[in-house]
Amino acid sequence: MKSCKVSIIVPVFNGSFLISRCLDSIFTQIGNFKIEVIVIDDGSTDNTLEILENYKKPITILKQVNNGPAAARNEGIKISTGKYLTFLDADDYWEPAFLKETISFLDDNNDAISVSVGQVHKFYAKTEKILPNFLSEENSNFKKPVVLNDFYAFWANHNHVCTGSVLFRTDIVKQTGGQRSDLRITEDLEFWAYLATFGKWGFIPKVLFVSDGGKVTREIGWFKKNQKRWASAPTVKIWESRIIKRISNKLLPSYDTAKGRIAKNLAYSMILSKRINLSRKTIIKYKHLFPKDKLSLCMSFFANYKFIFVFFSKIMFVRERYRKL
Repeated sequence: MKSCKVSIIVPVFNGSFLISRCLDSIFTQIGNFKIEVIVIDDGSTDNTLEILENYKKPITILKQVNNGPAAARNEGIKISTGKYLTFLDADDYWEPAFLKETISFLDDNNDAISVSVGQVHKFYAKTEKILPNFLSEENSNFKKPVVLNDFYAFWANHNHVCTGSVLFRTDIVKQTGGQRSDLRITEDLEFWAYLATFGKWGFIPKVLFVSDGGKVTREIGWFKKNQKRWASAPTVKIWESRIIKRISNKLLPSYDTAKGRIAKNLAYSMILSKRINLSRKTIIKYKHLFPKDKLSLCMSFFANYKFIFVFFSKIMFVRERYRKL
């Protein structure tokens, strides 16, 4: 692997609990490359900025009024100078070989514009979960890194992408214009789907990324942390507005399958932000694309009956309001 430069963009809002662990995981990466670490403080009100200013390794610190993670990442994209680029949220971290493995993959596969890796998701007082699920299967067909011919089909089946698990070609990211700052929820999912219209994705079946924000979520509270995000959930039409213009007819069926997962999440967010009529309309329009899980089936069934759906929505709201982590 030839030496190259990688730009690492870290948005942070009130991340004093875990930001040092995140940065430490960046500076302990193994391999022959240079790193450019850009941390964007998204209007923190705790002592995050103090921790950043006293951090012992070289980092570039940007400050902005609270405007969400997409806007913060876009500020980092603007000044990034590396051949490759990646995002890492303040409450997550990498295993030591993340950059080495992903850089090597993109160096070896010129037809891939990005590559993601396997992940561990840790939950407070719960068993951790490995994604994609097939990484826990002994007889999995996915043993070697692969360039995906159909990103949307693989994504819909395996939910294999998470912020922090991906390395991109910087020039392609700059071509996209970055993430949509008007989205404060599912902005990352929209970006994955949009980026896939620019070229092929790769996947490395190794667990090299860890999502571990349980401590922060428990401090803030699950419901409080997500209230604003749920309230900002857009319609599916708004969500896919820049994607649908670029989808080829060949990929449209698999894209629709992936869109069904997004539509379900947006409809559920509308329930939790008490936009009941909009949620019901969304479910009725897109339920034929929903995955066949229990929540999807319940939402699809009850949406057929206006008054029953209102009652169902109240139950779902209470369920999340008192959800235990």
